[in-house]
Amino acid sequence: MKVCVVGAGNAGSAYACKTSLEGHDVTLLKTSDSIHEDHFKAARSRGGMTMRDVDGSEVFVPLRKMTRDPQEAFAENFDAIFILTQTTRHNAVAAALRATNVRAKALVVAPGYLGSTIFRRALGERCAIYAEGESIAYDSRIEEPGVVRVCFKNYRNALGFIDPATIDEGLALASRLVDTYQYARANVVDSALRNPNLILHTLGCLVSASRIEYSGGDFWMYREAFTPSVWRLVDALDAEKMRVQQAFGGFPTPYLRDCAFRSDPDPDVEPMESFRRYARDGGPKGPSALDTRYLTEDVPCGLGLLVSLGASVGIPTPVADATITLAGALLGRDLRANIRSLDCLGFDSAASLRRFCNIHNA
Repeated sequence: MKVCVVGAGNAGSAYACKTSLEGHDVTLLKTSDSIHEDHFKAARSRGGMTMRDVDGSEVFVPLRKMTRDPQEAFAENFDAIFILTQTTRHNAVAAALRATNVRAKALVVAPGYLGSTIFRRALGERCAIYAEGESIAYDSRIEEPGVVRVCFKNYRNALGFIDPATIDEGLALASRLVDTYQYARANVVDSALRNPNLILHTLGCLVSASRIEYSGGDFWMYREAFTPSVWRLVDALDAEKMRVQQAFGGFPTPYLRDCAFRSDPDPDVEPMESFRRYARDGGPKGPSALDTRYLTEDVPCGLGLLVSLGASVGIPTPVADATITLAGALLGRDLRANIRSLDCLGFDSAASLRRFCNIHNA
């Protein structure tokens, strides 16, 4: 199939390499000039990049096209587009794609925080299927220019779809590209709120601020941050999230159960045991500074969305709200200024969001 991967960071590089190795025709579009510049330049000069896989193998992966120009990227039609940029870039990327002749069978935003609705508004019928992932399939890190390491591959991944009539076709297409895409969530709101970064990134950084600053880059968040008292905080935020999911027609399960679903070979494993195994064997290092997307992205776009959704249906979210306040104070900036609210997504009420996303069972 013909695939365009939008975003040339950690996730985009891994998806591009993995998809190309499966024999698909891959275009990689870089959408910013602020990060991973040396990596993209090295990859372009070589016509591809080196991928170090989970099993320790290393292979050079050629990519058919690598470009910064959306017009060049979308001069042809695609079977699938993966949007793998940071959430904070969704509006700018959607506007850039809208100005092209983009056409595709399916567009997948992973993870999304309801980014799927942004692209559906921008592109309309130019894509037949709009899907939103709760998590990316590969944990990966750019280790040096032109080299990406895949640290971990999920065993299962789920997608939410804006149009429920497209679920079967969408999953069939997505699973040909990434074999773990085998499951559908109730809707895109359900999928958006299952993004693990909404809970783990935000609370993990908040409670470990001094450790992050003191460690100088030697902070293993999944191993270090989550002590018994912090798990009580996680449970409180998770409870708020699940109440909102249910109000929007979702079928929520606790964070740890979702974590085990994605990352453990045994779907019936005890969830805490699964988390500890992931933290020990596959979880990457945490951030080396507080000015990290774990706060600058996941607080306004993730927790901000949760607070806005909760307010729209009368569900209080005090832990999420307090975390936004404290994270902003740590960074010395107003993270509420750019929250992903229903209003900024173009919805004037919970009812209008439900209509747009075809949520009929709330």
